[in-house]
Amino acid sequence: MKTNLELYKAFYYVAKNKNITQAANELMVSQPAVSKSIKVLERDLNVVLFNRNKDGVSLTNAGELLYNKINKAMELIISSEEDIESLNNLEQGTINIGAGNTIMQRYLMPYIKEFHEEYPKINVIVHTVVTDELIKRAQVGLVDIVFTHLPNEIPNNFKTIKLKKLHDILVVNKDSIYLNKTINKKDLNKLPLVLLPYKASNRKNFNKFCNQNKIIINPLMEIGNDLIIEDCALNGLGVGLVVKEYVQNKLDSKELFELKTNFNIEEKDLVCLIEQNRMNNIIIKKFLELLQRA
Repeated sequence: MKTNLELYKAFYYVAKNKNITQAANELMVSQPAVSKSIKVLERDLNVVLFNRNKDGVSLTNAGELLYNKINKAMELIISSEEDIESLNNLEQGTINIGAGNTIMQRYLMPYIKEFHEEYPKINVIVHTVVTDELIKRAQVGLVDIVFTHLPNEIPNNFKTIKLKKLHDILVVNKDSIYLNKTINKKDLNKLPLVLLPYKASNRKNFNKFCNQNKIIINPLMEIGNDLIIEDCALNGLGVGLVVKEYVQNKLDSKELFELKTNFNIEEKDLVCLIEQNRMNNIIIKKFLELLQRA
């Protein structure tokens, strides 16, 4: 395009208002600036676009032809600018958040609630499936932020942001026969362990620990929800493997007790994953700011 788009924008507003002063007010520029833009456009196109009169201006035949051609296009451009301004002010838009049930229940819900209260016009959509599926959805643009635990396999095109250190512990109720014992590594395969499924992201750190120490475990139960694992331990149905930070309130109230061990399972990270090309998304940035100021 040999002619500056801003000249067409000035022409559009003058033609729409049939008045240079009103056009200048809408464009938030001076009247001489609008008049100059029209003169430059007329020179570039080698036509007269407006007839000047005491009440304002009217379109010439050439002006009518041009206005009919660019009218819809300029409305779309102006509408897009308004949409972007609304987006930048977080007056519209959507954020898709992905996490397993544990992270959603134990960590994310207060932040989602706070974000919704702060930006009520932003639509928050939650995806609760396994991490591998969330990453696949993120790769095709269906999920904006994935929350998971490390260790985990992360594609190279994702940025990893660490949020919190977490610690796996073994818990029982006050009546457990294991409560006053010190548990050794070799005791793990004898315990009535209640665990998440083998491939669950929240169990991978424990799997790594067992593999490194050549420990073969025989879980009493594998349950896909850590809240149920917690209930099993509370009701004396087994020794639950849980995240200490997620059950701290029950440890403090003496409903659950952490078993003594002569070993420590390596701490793990709670992280969020975002595709590199989405890091500049204003809604994602605002949600990250909320997480990081907490």
